[in-house]
Amino acid sequence: AFFVPPEKAFEAMDFLRTVQLESLEGSPGFVWNLPGEFRFINIFADLAKTDQAWKKAFAKVERYWVEKLGAKPHMGKLWGFEYDKHGVVEPFSKSYSCQIYTPEQKAAFSAYRSRLDPNDLFASGLGMQVLAPCHG
Repeated sequence: AFFVPPEKAFEAMDFLRTVQLESLEGSPGFVWNLPGEFRFINIFADLAKTDQAWKKAFAKVERYWVEKLGAKPHMGKLWGFEYDKHGVVEPFSKSYSCQIYTPEQKAAFSAYRSRLDPNDLFASGLGMQVLAPCHG
């Protein structure tokens, strides 16, 4: 892992993409098979004026990736950014989380979970939210 100054982030990821693609064209002994990763480790005051500024930026990117590229969220990260009726953006929206898995996937996992957790000790939080049916 490396810290790259924000103004050089695009150049860093573009170079990584180039190297990864080159490895597929005739491996020099190593083929990259994992995606590059870019993460904000801290939101500095000079990068985001408010918490809504970065959430709106993340929502824009997420929407494009999901709707245009068929991306699926990493369940241990932030996802499901949604605007409420007041224009406030927050992650983990119920309207998004219910769409991550198909009804068949939800049923199969729920049956498996019920066998291992018959008393619903671990049936809480986002795990249950992504297993819930969509409404509306």
